[in-house]
Amino acid sequence: MTRHSDTVDADPPLRLLRRELAAPLVNNVAMGETALAPEVLHEDVSFYRDPARFASELQAFYRDMPLVACLSSQLSEPGAFRTFDDAGVPMLLTRGKDGQVRAFLNICLHRGSRVVREECGNASRFTCRFHGWTYDNSGKAIGIPGEERFNDEIGANKQLVECPAEERHGLVFVRTVPGSEMDLDAHLAGIGQDLAAIGLEEAQIVHNDVLDVDANWKYGLDTFFETYHLNSLHFETFKGLFSPICVFDTFGPHHRYTFAPLGIEDWPGMAPSEWALDTIPLQYFLFPNTILSVGSTSRTGLTVNIHQIFPRSSDHFTSRLSFCAIGGIHSDEHRAEVERSYQTARAALVNEDYSVAAETHSGLVALPPGTTLPVGKQEVGVWNFHRNVTSRLEPAG
Repeated sequence: MTRHSDTVDADPPLRLLRRELAAPLVNNVAMGETALAPEVLHEDVSFYRDPARFASELQAFYRDMPLVACLSSQLSEPGAFRTFDDAGVPMLLTRGKDGQVRAFLNICLHRGSRVVREECGNASRFTCRFHGWTYDNSGKAIGIPGEERFNDEIGANKQLVECPAEERHGLVFVRTVPGSEMDLDAHLAGIGQDLAAIGLEEAQIVHNDVLDVDANWKYGLDTFFETYHLNSLHFETFKGLFSPICVFDTFGPHHRYTFAPLGIEDWPGMAPSEWALDTIPLQYFLFPNTILSVGSTSRTGLTVNIHQIFPRSSDHFTSRLSFCAIGGIHSDEHRAEVERSYQTARAALVNEDYSVAAETHSGLVALPPGTTLPVGKQEVGVWNFHRNVTSRLEPAG
């Protein structure tokens, strides 16, 4: 077996990143420490149950911020299109002949009906079924039945309403507000270098699930943001895979978890060249709603598990789960490993994380007003997420 130290120059970017992150992780293991928040947070139950707060969150996070709409590989060639409704605004994403990804409101400028009803496909033009108005994939109206009867008063209605859209590192980001601006590099706040190392441009979606959960969207995200529950809730599911010890880093409102795989307790006594770097799992959170889990359960290929949470009300959210193989499936063994990894991840999500979230949410309403729930210092991701949510809802000044 070739050691990574023998092929430093040939190491892929992800292994180089893991090598960089391994030293502080091994140090935490040697010291018996883990990442901690600076203090205990006492969160009022209204954080999850207040409908007025929910309305403010919807505007601040799902209207005013960039959102991951899809993978670049889901718009792989000119003419490819996808609809995107999860943020509560009907949108149409297309890749034009020039290779550029664009986003439009999926709303016909005649009478407001949807132009495209299919989830995805490839087309050079789109025709509204109501009155037959036809648009090309740059959003321009190229066919208006009876146009002469509008007395030359159509004007701006000849162009679908455009919204900001940009690609970075294999992900397509949009903002749902027409005419707004999107400074994506500023939004990513330095986490883009890590995203580039993952190689999402070559991601092939192997499984795609949509899950509905009766809980607040923030509680659903909370289940991803701490390792404190690994040895209880996930004792059987992830037995032999992970340790609660971790390293936690922030990039603006986003964060990165570096987990310790079980077996890492031997690494402090080993030379760094002997560390099994490819077993280190990484988890990224792109505020406000996207988790990228870089898998380490496959020996023959890299998997990335993408979770996205979209609120429907203060009491309900939809979770999209895309299980991806980077570079596609390249052998029967790899396919079997990816399938096992997917089944394990989905079972943990449905039967454990989201099951707890739904059970908890139904009970929160019964607690007296003013009740607070403690978030321990070891729940550092939860602490950081809540801090960012609250600070971004508070008035400036």
